[in-house]
Amino acid sequence: MADTSVLMIDTCSDLPADLVDGLGVTVVNFPYAIDGTEHLDDFGRTMSHAEFYDAMRAGEHPTTMQVPRHVFLDTFRTHAQAGTPLMYLGFSSALSGTFDIAWTAREEVLTEFPDAEIRIVDTRAASIAEGLLVYEAARRWQDGMALADLEAWVERARPRLHGWFIIDDLDTLVRGGRLSGTAAAAGTLLDVKPLLQVTADGRLEVARRLRGRAKSMRALADIVAQHAADGEWGTVAVGHGDCAEDARRLAGMLAERAGVDEVITMPVGPVIGTHTGPGMLAVSFWGEG
Repeated sequence: MADTSVLMIDTCSDLPADLVDGLGVTVVNFPYAIDGTEHLDDFGRTMSHAEFYDAMRAGEHPTTMQVPRHVFLDTFRTHAQAGTPLMYLGFSSALSGTFDIAWTAREEVLTEFPDAEIRIVDTRAASIAEGLLVYEAARRWQDGMALADLEAWVERARPRLHGWFIIDDLDTLVRGGRLSGTAAAAGTLLDVKPLLQVTADGRLEVARRLRGRAKSMRALADIVAQHAADGEWGTVAVGHGDCAEDARRLAGMLAERAGVDEVITMPVGPVIGTHTGPGMLAVSFWGEG
């Protein structure tokens, strides 16, 4: 690990908690509220993912919030005062205003400490796609890559990152403002399972509508088989909204159809889960840009 720099990530990356602990990164916790109580997303440590999704199934409608500006100001100022270089890999600016909050906090701290090295990089990704990018970046940081080189690597790698997912109900995305009602309208009848992707600029887009859960799961596996890159970046991420058995089945399909050897399974946390709901199933991988 680099002893003289800090790599900061956020909880919208949905990485497994034990994996985050091993990476040695600094974490920004996104807030959310459920049943009238505010919580911090902490990778399922204080409220388990199962508890969160059970509450949604029981009729709760959680809400999400942006990270307060003072969180970034305090962190950036602390490391600027210490002369420690820092880089934040942030949740897609197309899906949240938090990235802009971080940027303005950086500008303020730089007026106080003009020589500070504070890098802010838009992952243009969410959930497990963000997590896969963060995971590969953190491995390079642990190996001693300088932040300037790491930022350049992220910018080269980002166009190769693919994120696809299926959900049971588009209403949660519409209610949270992540998808227009017009885009969602055709996916609400006849057991249609919308297949969505995270676009290159970090937005959500309905790519296809498929009939039934099994067919939509096979479609995820087929997409990986068709588009995943061979070679050095063979890791694939599978994410789920409290449907671990489906995630295991999908991982098996990936091994059978796409020859994938390494799968990281990620439980999708409350901030993303607020908008995707129980039953969400996702895959992220490296492919052609």
